[in-house]
Amino acid sequence: MHEYSVASEIWDAVKAAARKHGGGAVRSIKVEIGALNLIEEEQLSFWLKALADQNGSPDLHLKISRTPARIKCGHCGAETQPALPADELSHFVPPVVTCPRCGSRDVRVLGGRELRVVSAEIDRGDEHGAAE
Repeated sequence: MHEYSVASEIWDAVKAAARKHGGGAVRSIKVEIGALNLIEEEQLSFWLKALADQNGSPDLHLKISRTPARIKCGHCGAETQPALPADELSHFVPPVVTCPRCGSRDVRVLGGRELRVVSAEIDRGDEHGAAE
């Protein structure tokens, strides 16, 4: 159910921006999720599309992409993108991140936890078409 809460927050933010700019139906949303963020893409997509359908935007086009994890090793100083588990359970448990250069667990996460709405396309609500 975590994804429902996230989807609800995204939907509310997009609709607030649409209202601010005189917009109507939401046509598309583009979201980036960091590789270390424990959000299941299929569930997020399901809930966003359900919210769109319930709120007058049944033809929502949704694009979700993952941004890589980035770390800095406290032992050797390397700034890298660590290899992360690809198994189907990896989105339930935070991965143990180690430096790919020296194997140290003394790492600082520089990126990969983010969740951001990159863009949203909305109808203007008048005869002029879409606005972004």
